Amino acid sequence: MILRRRIWRILMENKGRYIGILILIILGSYTFVVATGVGNNLEKLVSGFAEEYMQEDLSFSTDRPIADPDSLEGEAGAAIEAYQSFDVTLPGGQPLRLLSPCTKVNIPAVKSGRGLQNPGDILLDPYFSAAQGFNIGDSIEIGGRTFNVVGTMALPHYIYALKNIYDVLPPSGFGVGLISAEEFKSFPGTATVYSVRFAGRENLNAQAANLHSLLEDNGYALSDWVDAINNKRIRMPWASITGVKTMSVPMPSAMFLLCCLILGVMIWRMVRADGVVIGTLYAQGYRRKELTRHYMAIPLILAAIGGVAGTLMGLPCIKPAINAMVSYYNVPTNGIALSPLNAVTGVLMPVIFLGLAGFLVIHRELKKTAGELMKGDEKKTKVNILERSFRLERFKFSTKFKLREQLRSIPRLLFLLLGVTGASVLMLFGFTINHSMNVVFKGGMDEMYSFRWEYSFKEIQHGAIPEGAEPFNAIRCYPEGRESVEFYITGIAPDSSGITLRDTQSSELPKDQVNITRPLSQRLKLRPGDTISFVNKLDGSTYSLRIDGIADTYAGQFIYIPLSELNGMTGQAEDSYSGLFSMRELDINERLLSGVKDLQNLTSAMDDIALPMVTMVVFMTVIAGLMGAIIIFLVTSLMIEESHTTISLLKVFGYKKREVGKLILNSSTPAVIAGFCLGVPVMLISANAMYGYLGEMINLVLPIVVNPMYILISFVLIMLVYELTKMLCGRKLAGISMSEALKAGKE
Repeated sequence: MILRRRIWRILMENKGRYIGILILIILGSYTFVVATGVGNNLEKLVSGFAEEYMQEDLSFSTDRPIADPDSLEGEAGAAIEAYQSFDVTLPGGQPLRLLSPCTKVNIPAVKSGRGLQNPGDILLDPYFSAAQGFNIGDSIEIGGRTFNVVGTMALPHYIYALKNIYDVLPPSGFGVGLISAEEFKSFPGTATVYSVRFAGRENLNAQAANLHSLLEDNGYALSDWVDAINNKRIRMPWASITGVKTMSVPMPSAMFLLCCLILGVMIWRMVRADGVVIGTLYAQGYRRKELTRHYMAIPLILAAIGGVAGTLMGLPCIKPAINAMVSYYNVPTNGIALSPLNAVTGVLMPVIFLGLAGFLVIHRELKKTAGELMKGDEKKTKVNILERSFRLERFKFSTKFKLREQLRSIPRLLFLLLGVTGASVLMLFGFTINHSMNVVFKGGMDEMYSFRWEYSFKEIQHGAIPEGAEPFNAIRCYPEGRESVEFYITGIAPDSSGITLRDTQSSELPKDQVNITRPLSQRLKLRPGDTISFVNKLDGSTYSLRIDGIADTYAGQFIYIPLSELNGMTGQAEDSYSGLFSMRELDINERLLSGVKDLQNLTSAMDDIALPMVTMVVFMTVIAGLMGAIIIFLVTSLMIEESHTTISLLKVFGYKKREVGKLILNSSTPAVIAGFCLGVPVMLISANAMYGYLGEMINLVLPIVVNPMYILISFVLIMLVYELTKMLCGRKLAGISMSEALKAGKE
């Protein structure tokens, strides 16, 4: 049909505008393909690794070896296997945890090289090996012995290599190594840990409770009882998987909807402008279907090109993105697959979105009769309800003109408002997450803790305290009916100098009362005077406490009570303690310890992830800036085109180029500012919702802490993008001549 020749001409007449829409479509398809590809593959890798290599359901330690593990396995309906653990420090100062291999639970997967075969062989986790420069064939001196690196491995219970189960970030330089059980005979004082995987997996909590009762009935004292759902070494990858998959559909959909909105406005204007031509074509015998296909070609071509380009750009990025994530999450990467369904969806999503939007607009206009279409702009001067409500006659001419320019096209105004809001949310999100992590893991702990070392014992201790140390006791608990919300009840000395608790007024809280940290109080909706009932995770006993104060700190989920009160509540001796705080390193037999935390390592660990966090912030800022520039450019150029006759008349009336620019280009300023202001609460709501959901999965609260400085920086960047876009559009405005008004008058 001869009309096909017109499509290319339409696209080239406004190529800048259509290129902007095309870039948004490409970004949407790219985001969808990469996010779904990474999320689905990572989920497949982690879940497949857990099933194939028999990931534990829980782990625990006992005061003595289990006498008859086979009988216990039968009674508990589970596979139970012991492994050895021993922490060493390499000659270069790197902390390394040595583990023995298992054959029934937590089976190691060799990622490179070979498995353990000969005496002196050692397997390392690949992240530690790469960070410390160890290659296959190198030798390592450990405890006076030489070990040969024969490969790298992944362990189902150390997917995220945390040193202590209550850590959030792995200590700087920490790694895991695997040596044979025979090699452990040369290391005195190794710890024995039991891993459990239940055969029937319908009700893991009931099965775990049954196993706990069986062990207690046989006289075993239990410690370090950790189920998989509260083990961050296992659950942390699922937070990333859920976060990526959660964002895989809303973000692309938002971009496609924005494209639908602006493209709908453009096609609507085009069809209305072609009304006389369309009416003539009707009179010549053209059918509505033929004209619909003609105008539908524009959104479908843009959607198809953008969808294909975004998909083709995204597919090669999936594997590098997964490899970047598994540098922190140690899983075998065999079986990364590019899903044809996701690729097809990445193309079809924009086609469906834009095709449907274009069809609705075109169908609405083309259902008019030939006579109605040939009348042209009969509704052009109609004043909408929003414009009437502003009562523009109250304002001076320049203000009235700017407001009218925006209010005369509600879809265009809505596109600008939502587009700037989306760009602002994206930019603010990157800055805020980075700041929140710094506040929680650096500022919060620095303000709250004045000690450096934290020692946790396997069994309750009594008697004298080493000089310079402070005792504490702690039990892991959960609120009645909410087992996924795990927290610590920590008993500290009333005169403790190692922990400082302050309220919202920065006044120090007394330590002889019950104080709850702010994240936990918000999560459980507790205020001073409320009572909380909770269950001891280890023995199932139920207790209750009345909250006296809220500590204004983000450093974890804790309830602090006097040490004597906790010991009395749990039926322990008054001088009992399970750990020590100390400013100096203590000389304690390692066989007595279940873990040692050096808070200085937390700062180093934050420094290790600083570069990835900065990279993420820069990437999100660039994307947000690009998105904002495209949206503002589209709206401004469309506004110039709609007002070209008015602009020409202003020039005829003697308005200078700068004055015309202020009237036309600056009319969008209130909408841009309003879009940014709207972006702040939208970002807070969405970020809190997402991290609240992830917190339920991994029992980690990351409060969203807003820094006014970052809000100001984001606002300046958005306005800078706005000003640069106005400069680009200013050339188009300057190209409108005074003769345009004369031509319009003749027409």
